[in-house]
Amino acid sequence: MAQQVLIGSSIPAGVEQIKLHRQLKQGDIILAPLPRDCDEAIAVAQYCREQGIHLCLSEVLHRGSDDLCKAWREWIPRDQFFSKDEMDAIADAAGPYFFGRMSIGEAGGVVYWPKTYTINQRVKNYVNLPPCQTHAQAEKLYVDYCRKWLDLERREIGKGPLLNVDSSMLQKYQAMAGIDMLCLEVMPGDPHLMHAATRGAARAFGKTWGSHIAMQCYGGVCFDELYQKRWRTSVFYSYLTGADFIYPESGHYTYANTARKQSYSFASPQMKRVRGVIREAWQFARIHQRPSNGPKTTLGLLHGKHDGTPGLWNRYAWGQYFDDKWLEGPAERGWQLVDKLHRKEQWPKESVQGETDFSGQPPFGQYDIVPIEADLDVLKQYTCLLCPGWNTMTADVYRKLKSYVRGGGRLVMYLPQLSTRTDRAKPMRLLNGGDFSDLFGVKIKGRYKTDVRGVKCVADSSVRSWRFPLWRHNTDPRFIGNFTPARVQVTSAKVISVWSDFYYVPMEDLITKPMLVENRVGKGTAWLVTAWEYPADVGLARFTDDLLRVVTQGEQENIRLLSSDRVRYAVYPARGYDVIYMLNTDPDCDALTRLWVRGRETQSFVVPANELRLAYRLGNLVLIPQDKCIDLQRRQANRIDLFSAHKQTVELHNIGKKQITVTVNGMKRTCPADASVSIVLRKRVDPQRRTFFANDFLDEPRVRYQHAGLPY
Repeated sequence: MAQQVLIGSSIPAGVEQIKLHRQLKQGDIILAPLPRDCDEAIAVAQYCREQGIHLCLSEVLHRGSDDLCKAWREWIPRDQFFSKDEMDAIADAAGPYFFGRMSIGEAGGVVYWPKTYTINQRVKNYVNLPPCQTHAQAEKLYVDYCRKWLDLERREIGKGPLLNVDSSMLQKYQAMAGIDMLCLEVMPGDPHLMHAATRGAARAFGKTWGSHIAMQCYGGVCFDELYQKRWRTSVFYSYLTGADFIYPESGHYTYANTARKQSYSFASPQMKRVRGVIREAWQFARIHQRPSNGPKTTLGLLHGKHDGTPGLWNRYAWGQYFDDKWLEGPAERGWQLVDKLHRKEQWPKESVQGETDFSGQPPFGQYDIVPIEADLDVLKQYTCLLCPGWNTMTADVYRKLKSYVRGGGRLVMYLPQLSTRTDRAKPMRLLNGGDFSDLFGVKIKGRYKTDVRGVKCVADSSVRSWRFPLWRHNTDPRFIGNFTPARVQVTSAKVISVWSDFYYVPMEDLITKPMLVENRVGKGTAWLVTAWEYPADVGLARFTDDLLRVVTQGEQENIRLLSSDRVRYAVYPARGYDVIYMLNTDPDCDALTRLWVRGRETQSFVVPANELRLAYRLGNLVLIPQDKCIDLQRRQANRIDLFSAHKQTVELHNIGKKQITVTVNGMKRTCPADASVSIVLRKRVDPQRRTFFANDFLDEPRVRYQHAGLPY
């Protein structure tokens, strides 16, 4: 089943502005402010309905206030604004094309903005949370604060759906507060982290999600060639990672950087090129049909209970600026470790193992940041869960994780994540008094003193794909750091690694000092690091780095990518085939690439710099078109029919052990085993989507433009 990905842009208010949007071929969703006149607002909604354009309205409340001004960029009395009935009439006029209304814009700023922004509402927006003693208290206050504004809008302003627009990892808490759709403001933070967090929250809470790309504000300090390429990458990265809607916030009509004396008008070549990317993305999203049940993710990074890490800018957990105990610590820095999943291993690293190096890519190219509050059925969608940061363990969460493992899941946690504490300044108190026999196969009896020591691996995992750095036990300790081992009583666990500070140590002594244990529970496996530090603590950083290597390598699936770590990929399963999207984020260098499928590899092919390519895997045949504007029309046995917007070459790679004869668009080709052949497709138009196949679709027509302000 195909999913319609909405592509669009932000525009000024009014029907004429939507007509301009249509002339420019800028997509099928708009973000627009309300017109000042209610009749014109209804006309806007009706026009969107007639033209099949999804209408999203920008905020109408001033952030952190019940005052009305955001939509019209000025303070106005409440009695001069539209009534709730009028607002509902506007939504009704758009019918199924009323996409929703922005609300609680940048509410994550309560936590991620620099502290002086919110204290006493210095930027005349949200106010900081009051001083809190515990993570649990801060979470409740934040969720209640977001819910307050959402309830106000629904009660007094008008019907939804309501969308947030936020740059942080706090999307799960805004979902808890009752937001209807999740909208990520792309570019202020790391897209790898933020897209994964937004998608994970959306999946956990059953929400639609998309990308609001703030390229002009946060995409670069200079408008130049690399800026243009980052902009293009941001659009197609959002597509690849599963965004349901994608549009720019600003910088596509005009651009100004006064410090560099850069100013580009609407008709400038620079602005036409920016809009050209929107047009290109819209054409692609309408010609190529992305499968709806993707991207496939089997690795989940648990977003722990009460974790108040914003993920960007601010270095205080939960925006608690009043007490230094809230300053970013190892628990919060755990999310910085995630960058490891996108980086190739350095060649001299001795613990790297295997016949082929798949490092630099998580399984299927993607991971989700999964709220630990998600239902068990959601957690079961992931073959492996690993917790990088803060977690307050509760009896309910512990039972759920145990059920997850019993059902076949793999779980990796560190000892502090089993603590029940919510006050970070107080000592850890372990759940169940430290008795984790039923899940991790150990009882924690106390701690040794903190000291500099290292780690030795003494056993292989029972999971064959997890390759720990097993070496002789009489050797130098590895991963040396300053950490605090636990006193451990093993009940059923297998000891994988131990802590040690000396070369020659008898095995009978080593085995009494567990560092990493593995325990089988039902159909699954649980691993516990038994030191009293968080994963990102400086004393455990080297050890955690290698553990992430083990997990990433061990969880690789039946489709893998061999290429530069600048190539990001995602796999979308469909009925009888898979679509693999490959985006080269390198702005300058092409990437030689191979796909690995069930132990067999395609021939090498190129993913050009700053370009998205796709591949269809149909059994043992992998089709790799030269151009992405292609769609699978039908497949019957060895007959394949494709729509193509252009004349182009398609590579046919046989990853099977026998030759394959296939007919593509009426042309028969035979491809030997472990080889590839090429076929040249003529342009082939889908009559139902003829507009998007037009030769001049990517050309921008000459239009009349009168400057007006965008929503943001």
